[in-house]
Amino acid sequence: VATARANVAANGLLPWIRVGEAEGTRSPLLSGRFGLVFANILAGPLKQLAPSLAAHLAPRGIAILSGLLARQAPGVEAVYRGQGLRAIHRIRLGEWMTLVLERR
Repeated sequence: VATARANVAANGLLPWIRVGEAEGTRSPLLSGRFGLVFANILAGPLKQLAPSLAAHLAPRGIAILSGLLARQAPGVEAVYRGQGLRAIHRIRLGEWMTLVLERR
């Protein structure tokens, strides 16, 4: 969190980006809906977070999910599809996959 906050400050983005640590989506930082959410964690936790992450995503909002092995991505994508998100882009880097999803 300290490194992320320092990077946000160094890039002059403090007015627009909130940085913090939370267990899942339970945090005062996460009130309301967001147009962009990044999550770089394992497939299992990403699946568990799907309902609450989707609830915090604004209509037409984008979720970028990374930290996935390519073979895990279809399962994660299916869970998020069930929450009303659709894949608009997939980025593969070796064995790793990033999903870019949009809330319908």
